[in-house]
Amino acid sequence: MKISFKKTENQIKKLFSPKKSNPHTDWRILLDIFFLVVVVLILFSFYLLYTIKNQQVFQIEPKSDETPTMINEKLLEKINNSFEQKSIKAREIKDGSKSYKDPSIN
Repeated sequence: MKISFKKTENQIKKLFSPKKSNPHTDWRILLDIFFLVVVVLILFSFYLLYTIKNQQVFQIEPKSDETPTMINEKLLEKINNSFEQKSIKAREIKDGSKSYKDPSIN
């Protein structure tokens, strides 16, 4: 039992022991990982393009059970009147038909 435990302990120490870093191999590993990620993303984008082209994804199914809502005519008329009054006031200000008395002069 002690022998197998020592053997396992030595293997674990070997795994986690600090090794000298080699920048060339580290950069090569990073480059390989990046290349793999880019290839996977390109393949996924082509797959997504294919599914969209064949209309298999992002499709909206129309719902026939929706009923159109009626417009509240009183509220619509009130809003239209409000806009008409604002446009009349803006036209009056633009044309200068009303002259306002300066309150600072008595």
